[in-house]
Amino acid sequence: MNFENEPYLSRLPEDKTLCVYNSSSLIFSNSGKWLMPLFELEKFLKIYLGPKDNLCAHDTAVGKAAAVLMARMGIKKIHADIGSRLAERYIAELNDGVDEKEKISFSCGIKVDRLLCATEDLFESLYDSDEIYMQLRRRARLVQGVEARVENISSNYGFINDLSFTVPAGGRLMVAGENGAGKTTLLKILCGLIRPKSGEVFIDGKTPSLLPKRTIGYIPQQTDNTEFSLSVEEVVSLGIGRASVKNREAVIRRSLERTGALGLINRSYSSLSGGEKQKVSLARCLAQDAKLLLLDEPTAALDAENRKMVTDILHSLSVSEIPTIIIVTHDKELLKMHGWQTLVLERPGD
Repeated sequence: MNFENEPYLSRLPEDKTLCVYNSSSLIFSNSGKWLMPLFELEKFLKIYLGPKDNLCAHDTAVGKAAAVLMARMGIKKIHADIGSRLAERYIAELNDGVDEKEKISFSCGIKVDRLLCATEDLFESLYDSDEIYMQLRRRARLVQGVEARVENISSNYGFINDLSFTVPAGGRLMVAGENGAGKTTLLKILCGLIRPKSGEVFIDGKTPSLLPKRTIGYIPQQTDNTEFSLSVEEVVSLGIGRASVKNREAVIRRSLERTGALGLINRSYSSLSGGEKQKVSLARCLAQDAKLLLLDEPTAALDAENRKMVTDILHSLSVSEIPTIIIVTHDKELLKMHGWQTLVLERPGD
């Protein structure tokens, strides 16, 4: 084996658990444990301006979870001191039917059926890489979201009576139920616009009134009275503190780009279609770095193309920033989204 031509195959330094090369140049190393070096690598690659067209990695141990993370980052050559057959099988499945130049190579010094860690058992039969990625970030506490906990709340509106549930940090919840069930009321209670008749709500361990500003991004249902004379840029800027962000323009543009709405930046908000308004509203929540998103019927009155747009953005958010998301909806397609908790508000006795 020619180590001179393949430096990623050479022995790891004693104080390192991960070394990453682009071709023959070392660009990153780390001495952390578990999957933390790979999460650090992910952050590094987002700001690294050098070449990364031929990424090669040498890790002390690679199981299925590490293989998923490495593949997402575009690493094409993986070597492990200890590698699992679960990782090998996952990579083989990724390579199936792929052009030879795009295939991932995997080698290891010692091969075992599985690594002795909980993630190997947890993900053995899970094949959705996005779901695996979300679960890994939650286990590592690397999510933007915060826990939302509802304890025995009742309301004078709708069918909310002694309701309790918890959405973990970075979790996703769909709230369904017939008209008048109290779905919108629940969102307003969560963001502190109204108080429950009884019971308590805790967001990140605090009552809504004690939360730092802009923790919650609330997007009410689109109605005819949502028209006001602000530009799209001004609407998105509402999510940013007056002096909290130095590069306001960059944040606004990045948020609009993230939701595919950058081309609308100079438009009047009132001139936008329903789908365009949803894009801009989501961009506002991104600009404020919201930890909890509360969306009331985000696809109501939208055509099929714009419903898919909203669905795609929500999916993208849930595997990147990973805020906690709670959605009120009647949309059957939204309710079919994989990996979401579901809460149905029902009339007593139904």
